Amino acid sequence: MKQKKMFTLLSVLALSTALFTACGSNNGTNNTSGGENAKPSQNAVAEKPYTVDLLMVGDGKEEDVQAVEDEISEITKPLINADVNITRVGFGSFQQQANLSLSSGEKMDLFVTFALDISSLSSSGQILPMTKLLEGHGQDILKNLSEGDRRAVSINNEIYAIPTAKEKATNYGYIMLKEIADEVGFKPEEVKTYDQLEAIMTKAKKLHPEMYPIGLDFTNVYRPGTEDNLGTGSGVIDGLGESTKVVNMIETDSYKDFVNHMYKWSTSGLVMPDAANNSESRISLLKAGKVMGGFSGLNPGNVDDIAKQVGKPFTVIELTKPFSITGHVSGMGWSLASSSENPEKAIEFLNLVHTNADISNLLVYGVKDRNYVMVDEAKGIIDYPQGVDGGNTGWMSLPWATPNASIAYIWKGEPEDKWDYLQQYNSSAHQSPAKGFRFNAESVANEITMVSNVDAKFALALESGTLDPEKTLPKYLEELKTAGVDKIIAEKQKQLDAWLAANK
Repeated sequence: MKQKKMFTLLSVLALSTALFTACGSNNGTNNTSGGENAKPSQNAVAEKPYTVDLLMVGDGKEEDVQAVEDEISEITKPLINADVNITRVGFGSFQQQANLSLSSGEKMDLFVTFALDISSLSSSGQILPMTKLLEGHGQDILKNLSEGDRRAVSINNEIYAIPTAKEKATNYGYIMLKEIADEVGFKPEEVKTYDQLEAIMTKAKKLHPEMYPIGLDFTNVYRPGTEDNLGTGSGVIDGLGESTKVVNMIETDSYKDFVNHMYKWSTSGLVMPDAANNSESRISLLKAGKVMGGFSGLNPGNVDDIAKQVGKPFTVIELTKPFSITGHVSGMGWSLASSSENPEKAIEFLNLVHTNADISNLLVYGVKDRNYVMVDEAKGIIDYPQGVDGGNTGWMSLPWATPNASIAYIWKGEPEDKWDYLQQYNSSAHQSPAKGFRFNAESVANEITMVSNVDAKFALALESGTLDPEKTLPKYLEELKTAGVDKIIAEKQKQLDAWLAANK
């Protein structure tokens, strides 16, 4: 009997030791990286899989979301001993739902920062710093995070978000329906100035007097600017330059040059009438034959999307080179909620998503033969199944809002080098000298509000060519100064200088 008791006691001790070892290994020191060479966890049998909760933007039908969860979990369970629970929320409700979830403290692991600000989330303690977690469980992510992008998603040298695979820069230009551009006859690469552009638009207007060369997208002008506004409010530096002197954009030569040309073009019939009050989309105006072009952002895929919606190709004139500022990178990423019950496992999952194309395709496109079908497997080209389109699919495809779509398929009709071009575009963009800087506007919040009211009174009217700059700009500048624009600029300069000194 004594021997039996001793055996039982030893068995209990052995079992306790085994359980302690299994639980202790959850500190991440022995976990796999979750990368493409990840192997099944040795503790997979002993431990219950951890459920990684994801909050994604965009609509998804319940049965389709469940199908995606099941497919992903089949991959992740043997690799990192985790399954997944996905919540999808539409664009209109996402910001409110995300804030409610974060403030309530309910369990959540990873979420996309659509319409959210990581500075506010970090200061309120609603998201966790990720640097050490990434060093231990997300080395594949860190390997592909450039120094400039890392600064853009860091606060006090701690990473708080991982940027998605989207454009992390921007540039601007002018687009014209190709059929009309061909009639005019010009080489887009030779057009560098507004005066050269004016000559082309004037000729196009004579050929098609019923159409206007410059149309707006509702009231969006898409002025070809290169400013880094340093986060918010007035006071900018040149995003394509090296100077860190903060100036009033309205006083810059580039701004004056643009609004003067727009007024001239408006009075000569090159700009659509009553542009400042336009209530139609650019797509609608182009399809109706009311306009033939306008200013536009030229980030990858943008003009292709316009052409797809209009049903006609465009000729593109590049007026600025690509440049990258903090907001281009930090505006869309994935963060780790402070309510995560296993941050290490959440980062391990995120790292796996960044390297595993099967998981990435599921998050971007849904389930094969349900939400998409293969068109060319060798080239990774897909299409919607018969009877399914972007409007009725059960899984809304948003590559720019998923962790790493650059390893995923492409839609039929998209350039086959889409992801390579995106990477080249981002890597070749000029980095603003203030990339990574975040302005704390608390001390000038009242001035920013008053300046915003002045901007609302003058900016659109000037940039749409409605008001004469010679008469209006002096009034605009006077009211800006009365509202406190110089105080905002001085505070931005002070903070920027301190940031630059600390980040030499």
